[in-house]
Amino acid sequence: MKKLIYSLLLVAITFLFTRCYKVEPTQTVITAVNESKVPLENVKIIIRAQSKTTTPANINLADSGYTNGSGVIAFDFSDIYKDGQAGVAVLDIKGEIVIGGVEYEGFSYVQLEAGVNKSAKVIIRKKNT
Repeated sequence: MKKLIYSLLLVAITFLFTRCYKVEPTQTVITAVNESKVPLENVKIIIRAQSKTTTPANINLADSGYTNGSGVIAFDFSDIYKDGQAGVAVLDIKGEIVIGGVEYEGFSYVQLEAGVNKSAKVIIRKKNT
């Protein structure tokens, strides 16, 4: 009987210490709008991020894409998060579009956090030349 109790206890302890927890997706949703807050379609969104850590293996990423009909684009950074990491990165955001031969741009930023959906808004204005 003692062997059975010890075996069950050992299984329970093993389960508790080997059980995996899942971190929620690390995502950012960016919305491009004009100065009147109207969403803009086909804005090229360029993101650049550098890790908040100082280790040699820190991340250095860049990506881009275009906003949809609602002025929105989403990026998923779940694969860059490492277990035990305090933070992920600060994301610099640039939006750019040419309308009728006129260049427009906007800038923003967002701090990524593991397992958190973040959002940012980029206000697109006429580019100063």
